[in-house]
Amino acid sequence: MALPAPTGSRTAPGGARTAPARPRTGPQPAPAHPVPATPAARPGPGTDAHPATDTVPRPRTTPGGSRNRPQPQPTIPRPAQPPADGGVPLADLLAAVRPPRALAEEYRRDGAWRSTTVLHDLHRAAAAHPHRTAITAHRAHQPAGTRVTRLSYGQLVALVDRFAHALAALGIGPGDPIAFQLPNWWESCALLLACLRTGAVAVPVMPGYGSQDLEAVLTAAQPRLCVVPDLWEGASPAEALADLAPALPWLRHRIVLGDAEATGALDFTAHFVRTPHERYQRTGWLPLPPDLADRICLTVNSVGLRETHTMYMHTPNSLHARLALTGTPAVRPGEAVFSALPLAALPSLLYGVLGPLAGGGTAVLQDVWDPETALDLLTSTGAGLAFATPAQWSELLAAHGEHPREPLSLRRALSSDPAGTSTRLVQQVHETWRVPLTAGEDGTTPGQEPDRPGPASSPAVWQRGTGGLRLTWDTPPAGPRRPPTPTATAEDAGRRQEVGGVFLMPVTDIEERLLAHPRIAEAAVLGYVDPQHGELACAVLVPAGDPPALPEIREHLLAHGTAEAHLPARLELVGALPRADTGALDRRRLRALLTRRQALTGPTPD
Repeated sequence: MALPAPTGSRTAPGGARTAPARPRTGPQPAPAHPVPATPAARPGPGTDAHPATDTVPRPRTTPGGSRNRPQPQPTIPRPAQPPADGGVPLADLLAAVRPPRALAEEYRRDGAWRSTTVLHDLHRAAAAHPHRTAITAHRAHQPAGTRVTRLSYGQLVALVDRFAHALAALGIGPGDPIAFQLPNWWESCALLLACLRTGAVAVPVMPGYGSQDLEAVLTAAQPRLCVVPDLWEGASPAEALADLAPALPWLRHRIVLGDAEATGALDFTAHFVRTPHERYQRTGWLPLPPDLADRICLTVNSVGLRETHTMYMHTPNSLHARLALTGTPAVRPGEAVFSALPLAALPSLLYGVLGPLAGGGTAVLQDVWDPETALDLLTSTGAGLAFATPAQWSELLAAHGEHPREPLSLRRALSSDPAGTSTRLVQQVHETWRVPLTAGEDGTTPGQEPDRPGPASSPAVWQRGTGGLRLTWDTPPAGPRRPPTPTATAEDAGRRQEVGGVFLMPVTDIEERLLAHPRIAEAAVLGYVDPQHGELACAVLVPAGDPPALPEIREHLLAHGTAEAHLPARLELVGALPRADTGALDRRRLRALLTRRQALTGPTPD
């Protein structure tokens, strides 16, 4: 049976894009309505108003009334790529994958797996404490005074159900991959849980991925729809998706959060937030898929610089076991948990969203990294747990030293990189906030694959060039499980090759290795946005004498054990690094300098 024609951007003769066709499945969007006025959904005392009415981003316009965005250019359709899984639609494979019954029963008897999911935890928390805050989200590009949005458990449950019915109205069913390239917004969390609610497979994409890496993910995962923002950090993901759509026949819907009309896409706010699809379900309330805890619900993508691409599949049970494997303290009811990493990274998703919601806590999100804002969020929410990279912890220490705040309520600080967490950094965190900085039990983080197949391992893996989906189920061996080793594994290596975020690199280690070069006096590593690959690393150096060239620097780092994926792709020379009054590196001023230079020199060539 032929795939339905995509409802994204179509190309007419001459290359101009036409408006998308109206979806053929499900009811048509109705006039705007607020979230259902159930007792759990009504804002209680001390809670914010619902985001559907007062926190939805509005398109910014120039004084003349036009959108401040580049005008879309005509595109030429490219030939469709062959299926990434050997010819069988990936959605059919994902919908059919289940663990062997005997294996699932064994893991449940051991307590590693369960029959329920985070959805059940969410509904229990909403029933017991509907007005407790579930999500606190900070949006950097909102007007002052409206940047923080708070969702109660009652509101989040209502939004998840509405989003799930909105997916069903677009013809989305169990096993269908759903891609979304969104920052750390509350919509990302609600959409992820809505995918679980319908049995669809969530495919989160790093916000920093450029068009080339986004195309790689969409080609491999074959999603039925993709959600992107209209503008993000100087780029236009909506334009990139519109340009890619003609070559992706399985992509039925392009959905944009923001200005959807400019690219002929479906408006996210109108369809998902304001339309009460749950009232128009012809067959009654959308039922939960059977065996929900054992279905594939998530794919974690790792796209490398050398055409390497791996997708790790997870079920709710493998995610539940993965979080428990690291020995992370359980979230206490009402406790806030902050994560500084993108939610598309598995550790951030587990620590920052699934863990807090499963424990009845609060997920604290920040869409644009800024250490000053992060400290304000940690203080205002009284966060008990915080997860960040070693480089981000260093910036938090510097920001606190420059503008001291009240003592934090942290009881544990978590690092994303065991190898990059130096003894000095651990000591500084303890001296400043009197909390331990750890990187997982025995040096293991949720981003690492266990040393052998088990309840916490990825049940299925797809790799480019291997011809299909590889199942990893294995019978648990007799005897006690060996403790996980801190050595890098296949999935950890894939995570370290990530292109979409310089903070996924061991920045502190690379800066220290650069300082070991005899002709480098000062060094800093920052991220810059490449049009094709998203965020890459730039080495900013103060030379000591004759400055070294970029090839020499890369060879120097390789000789000191730096992974090839962590080598800087750009070199900038300065007379001195900007520093705060305390002597700490002022990365904000350095980023501004890097942005100005990039605007003058243009993009880095491949």
